[in-house]
Amino acid sequence: MTDNIDDIRRFFRNRFEYFIDEKDTADLRDGSSLTLRDLCRTLAFDTEPFSPRYDVDLRKLCGPEYLVWFRHERTYGDVTRLLARLFAAEDGLRPPVGGRWVQEVLNAARAADYWLRSEDETRAILAEFDLAAN
Repeated sequence: MTDNIDDIRRFFRNRFEYFIDEKDTADLRDGSSLTLRDLCRTLAFDTEPFSPRYDVDLRKLCGPEYLVWFRHERTYGDVTRLLARLFAAEDGLRPPVGGRWVQEVLNAARAADYWLRSEDETRAILAEFDLAAN
């Protein structure tokens, strides 16, 4: 993993843009093996302002609730919280997004860590729960 925060943010922006355009979190060939979820975990508390260059992408991500995003200057950490909520819905850990989901996420203190876990990590955790239940 790279220790350079500028590289981490660049990889995040690349993957974010690809996710918005392709609705896919597939690995990109940009010199990093980090996934979008890995980068979300790394940037979850990043207070660096997120570039307005991606406002159109955020409008797509937020859907009808996009104006909530523009009420304040937003950070990389804010974007990771939105993505974490979407990942939680995809993983079946939370209900599908709808209604006032953007406002709910942005007003929350932070995203729960399990929302950002990889599929393998989530499967391992669920397997541990199954073992403990038996």
